[in-house]
Amino acid sequence: MRWILSLAAVGGFIGFIVYLNTLEPSDSTTSSPGGQPAVSQPVEPTPDADKDTAREQPRFKFYDMLPESEVVPPNVEEYTPSPANQDFRYLVQAGSFRSAEDAERQRAQIAFQGLRASVSRTDIEEGSTWYRVNVGPFDSRSQMNSAVDKLVSISIQPLVRKIPKE
Repeated sequence: MRWILSLAAVGGFIGFIVYLNTLEPSDSTTSSPGGQPAVSQPVEPTPDADKDTAREQPRFKFYDMLPESEVVPPNVEEYTPSPANQDFRYLVQAGSFRSAEDAERQRAQIAFQGLRASVSRTDIEEGSTWYRVNVGPFDSRSQMNSAVDKLVSISIQPLVRKIPKE
């Protein structure tokens, strides 16, 4: 029963809104003292009224300024990135391990992705030895990004380094 009353109330409200939208707006200032709407007479504009409306309308300056101002951009040489202009290459370090076996295991995992990886031995000043797994070097940033995407897909967070060209 409550649903029927709720639907009836909503329907009645929507019907009332539609009814209000169909009514013609009435202007209370044009009604005559007897309650009857007065018939409006068309008002003819006077020449003085035209001058007043012209003065009241805002005049923006940019309409006058735009045709007079022209911006000419300077000639700038187009930037074209090219590996020939670079004095460095990209090297992607995929990991660093204390044991050579762990480094070789990761190198093999990277090889399954179609990338060439190499293991380099690095001796630290404190007497410890580290084995780095490097992918690359790459001449272009797009090749490097492709390799990084493949490494990330196998859950390896690589380190990108720039090395000088030889």
